[in-house]
Amino acid sequence: MFAKRMLAAAVIASGLCIGLNCTPANACSRILLNHAPYHVVARTMDLYIPDHAKIMVYPQGMDRDGGATTGQSLKWKSKYGSVVVRSLNAGTSDGINEKGFVANLLYLHESQYEARDNRPGVSNLLVIQYILDTSATVVEALESLKSVQVVSELASGRTWPLHLSVSDASGDSAVVEFVDGVMVVHHGSESNVMTNEPPLAWQLNNMKRFRYFGGTEALPGDIDPASRFVRAAAFLKTIPAPTDTREALAMAYSIIKTVSVPKGAENTSSDIESEDKWPTLWTTLADSTNRLYFFQAADSPNMFWVDLSKVSFSKGKPILFVSGEDHSLNGEISGKLVPEKR
Repeated sequence: MFAKRMLAAAVIASGLCIGLNCTPANACSRILLNHAPYHVVARTMDLYIPDHAKIMVYPQGMDRDGGATTGQSLKWKSKYGSVVVRSLNAGTSDGINEKGFVANLLYLHESQYEARDNRPGVSNLLVIQYILDTSATVVEALESLKSVQVVSELASGRTWPLHLSVSDASGDSAVVEFVDGVMVVHHGSESNVMTNEPPLAWQLNNMKRFRYFGGTEALPGDIDPASRFVRAAAFLKTIPAPTDTREALAMAYSIIKTVSVPKGAENTSSDIESEDKWPTLWTTLADSTNRLYFFQAADSPNMFWVDLSKVSFSKGKPILFVSGEDHSLNGEISGKLVPEKR
């Protein structure tokens, strides 16, 4: 009942519907397994429509545009190459660059972006590509976000309220949200888990009610974002330190699967009916230490990955890709990447 009341209160308090979807969503989870020297990010993409994911390889030296349709749009040139997931053929939702810097974009119903000013604008659908292109560390990424303005843009006929997470090869991490028109940064170990609504500050406080975090309540088992947050945080806290890369990847994968949403699953913890189901479409693992990027579609038992050391990111190289919907892919697939026709 507590989760029902709090989620309802959070939606009512927002006072308005964001974008074209007037119901809270159950979309995406992300964790950072952070046991030096092993730093592995795992995330799910949960969405009510197919995103037709493509795994893209972008080289250095690309001329970029921030995609802002109001005011001045940010222009930049990519300093680092990256391997990313492109979603809805509109933006970058997840990825890692050649320095082991990782960025993830997740849904947050309550997101309210800053009022437009004279800073160069970058679409919320492209903001993590901007920081993947230009940053090697979390500190660099957070600094770069101060001089630009993240703006909401359309994809698939609607706007998408989003928040983002970043981490690097040292294990540093942060979550960036837009709450009541203000950019809010959570920097440090409190940002090792992220799901969806309500915002992170509420999630961290709510977590204290449960065992492992000073409370008395048992871990929740439903797919509500607050429940997924607590469950992932608890398992992340209790796993032993991995002894090698294989174990680190397996541990991160095992935790993220506990918060994946099967097709057909409904959120039974909320009194607010959602008109859409948001199943997990795909899962990624990003190994910052070894520069490995894994992808698994939810409707395939196969997992494939790109070893970034086997890819040339030199300026002038073509953009490469594979389809995330190609279920024949398995194992390391750098040799199967093909140039994108533009």
